[in-house]
Amino acid sequence: MGSARRLVFACLAATLVVGCQRAAPPSATTRGAPAPGGTVVVGLLGDLQSWNPYLAEDEDSYQILRLVYPSLAIEQTDYRTHPPAFAPDLATSWEWSEDHLALTFHLNPKATWSDGVPVTSEDVVFTWRTQTAPDLGWPYASSKDSIDDVEAVDPATVRFHYSRVYPYQLMDANDGVIVPAHRWSQIPYGRWRDTDWRQLALAAGPFRIASHEPQQQITLERNPTYWRAGRPYLDRLVFRIVPSRSSLLTQLLTGDVDLLENVPPEDAERVRDAPDLHLIVFPDRGYSQIRWNLRRPPLDDVRVRRALSEAIDRRLIVDVVYDGFARPSLGPVLSDMWAFDTHLEPVPHDPADARRLLAEAGWRDSDGDGVLDRDGQPLSLELLTNAESELRQDTCLLVQEDLAGVGIQAEPRFVEWGTLLARERKGDFDGIISRWIEPTMVDLWEVWHSAAPGEPTLNSTGYANPEVDQLLGQIDEATTFSAQKPLLDRVQQLIVADQPYTFLVETMALVGLNDRVHGADINDAGPYFNVDQWYVNTEPQ
Repeated sequence: MGSARRLVFACLAATLVVGCQRAAPPSATTRGAPAPGGTVVVGLLGDLQSWNPYLAEDEDSYQILRLVYPSLAIEQTDYRTHPPAFAPDLATSWEWSEDHLALTFHLNPKATWSDGVPVTSEDVVFTWRTQTAPDLGWPYASSKDSIDDVEAVDPATVRFHYSRVYPYQLMDANDGVIVPAHRWSQIPYGRWRDTDWRQLALAAGPFRIASHEPQQQITLERNPTYWRAGRPYLDRLVFRIVPSRSSLLTQLLTGDVDLLENVPPEDAERVRDAPDLHLIVFPDRGYSQIRWNLRRPPLDDVRVRRALSEAIDRRLIVDVVYDGFARPSLGPVLSDMWAFDTHLEPVPHDPADARRLLAEAGWRDSDGDGVLDRDGQPLSLELLTNAESELRQDTCLLVQEDLAGVGIQAEPRFVEWGTLLARERKGDFDGIISRWIEPTMVDLWEVWHSAAPGEPTLNSTGYANPEVDQLLGQIDEATTFSAQKPLLDRVQQLIVADQPYTFLVETMALVGLNDRVHGADINDAGPYFNVDQWYVNTEPQ
């Protein structure tokens, strides 16, 4: 949870191609050097779930809490060319044992909680116990499965002991922010969900809590005990809660809000043309897809699934739905990640071949009504998506039109998010148009490994390929990234050949930022990646 590794449905995150290059932030050099002081206002659709990071599961909440609670290290944004690196945060350094089964972190001796108590190895040990406590049930506890123990060597030294060697050991140790043992360990985990954490929150990050007006505003102020001298520059970060995208956009355009994530593609031009705003565009690690239910005929026939994918014009979806702020998706690994198979052949937009494949599978228009049929049954499918997303609804309508062009009757059905999830869990669907946010940890097991009936899984399509299962097991046992790479390539080839998903588009993030904010490096690691370096006040050069 402490890194960008989590795999989530895009609708669960409050955070919803003109080119693939990220626009540079406004220059910080033209108005002098950074000076302390000032406030930046951020627009949010929803309120913070909890001041306890192990009870807050949505991405907006977690991004805010990362400003208050420290991490051992900071995951960097270099995952496109190689697995992500880490920079020091609470830990100033770390080293491995010779057998690579023990990882020792050295904590910053200057780090203190906002009540003046030092941050120590006991806080790290308590955090690990919290993450793995059955009574609490942290959703991401599996990231700690291979960590046997966490040892407080001395107040400034903590050691993680592993049961095996694998490539993501450091990432797993770093997953999740550190919380204060001296304040929280007295509360049994069974009482955590009924506790007022606003009264118990302590800061060891760049900001601390100033005030919280539920459903209206959250104010963070500079943490005077933060260990990085002179940081942050800002006095305050204010999160204004406005449950309307159009109202938030208006406040961005009028200058009442300085930062807005998830600018709708159709409004990008307005933000770009505004004299005091800057539009920041970058790949957001998301890809949309249609998940086909392979348990239902005729979707159990790979020829039909291939035909469905060939019938759909991804480029049209990019242009019409996303106004160019996307690119066609190729497979289960994002095309700009180090693990992507560069030899992967994209599924073409080829309606003629789609009709050939359907005919080969026995589907023909025997009664001349424009819809293919077989054994007296029309080729009719329901396309399910969530009513909260206009982008997915628009995608659904374009897909419906494309499928009609090859004789497939597709009926869109827009339902609220909870209903969609319930139907997916029960297997009550033909096709679901949705989206994944891919983690920087390339782990295909949860989505693509076959699952026994009743087993918890993200593989809702019922996809099962014995070779894929075998390869995923080998990937899990590999001790290096270089050993994983050829196995990952083969898995991608097999999944694309099987087409359990129709991979649609990889999406871009659009962020609106007021030009008065300098020094902000906003990227897919999070909007506040270097927030302690933001400034609005300047000293004359």
